[in-house]
Amino acid sequence: MTPDAGPVAGTGQAREHARGGLPELLGLLNLEGIDTDLFRSRAAGVPGHRLFGGQVAAQALVAAERTAAGGARAHSLHAYFLRPGDTGKPVVYQVDRLHDGRTFRRRRVTAVQEGRPILCLEASFTIEEAAAEHQVTAPTVPNPDSCPPMVWRHRATGFRPDRGFDLRAAIPAGGKAPHFSDDLWFRTRGPWDGGPVSAAAVLTYVSDLTFISVILRPGGGRPDVSRLTSLDHVVWIHNEVRLDDWLLFAKATPAAGPVRGLGLGSIFHRDGTLIATVAQEGIAHTSQPRP
Repeated sequence: MTPDAGPVAGTGQAREHARGGLPELLGLLNLEGIDTDLFRSRAAGVPGHRLFGGQVAAQALVAAERTAAGGARAHSLHAYFLRPGDTGKPVVYQVDRLHDGRTFRRRRVTAVQEGRPILCLEASFTIEEAAAEHQVTAPTVPNPDSCPPMVWRHRATGFRPDRGFDLRAAIPAGGKAPHFSDDLWFRTRGPWDGGPVSAAAVLTYVSDLTFISVILRPGGGRPDVSRLTSLDHVVWIHNEVRLDDWLLFAKATPAAGPVRGLGLGSIFHRDGTLIATVAQEGIAHTSQPRP
């Protein structure tokens, strides 16, 4: 699920964007426990607008985490977006405890709004703390301090999905205009304090920002595409999720066609550590009917 938005640069818009920041996002991702393995979110904004898919996936992970205690941390999640959600209504998250082993625990979460599932997610947790010993190398891109800002166009939803983050297109300043398909530098607007919402949930949320637009790269921007819809979202976490500095979201398109495309992303800490690998398939909706 991708909001109807586009990147624009501008200092006035960036200042407006900073209001709320990470504390507002953490408050949104936090859930109310209403029964055993049953949780509820609060409304994200005014009614009648599409929920941001990364928000629903992150909240589903939060619900799963609440049932996987004992120091277990998420190392992977697989989510399918089933229906659009409404920003003006809460979402209920039902957790099924699929497996509890000595090292791994697995959970299935169904996100329900108005009696209908809008997302299903399966997550795996582990108490194993070993980090990855081999990884790909981060691509060479400009320093984030020299990159142009990327912000959402204003939509009257009551909540802006990027307001918890400073976003920079990983391109030289003064060149082409930023585009959502560009590689992305991001950092949180405020420190993550280790509270009830995990760093992995924050990473899951931001990993859906701008991601599906990468399927437009092979077509040179695809001016015929009016909007994009995400079908699924997958995250594998390889090393500790650290939100203490800039992170680089490097994107690629292994396969893309006129309708469906696959995005593949790697999220690196600024020091070069590979934090996570992300994958997502999406649909390109065209403004012209296909022959």
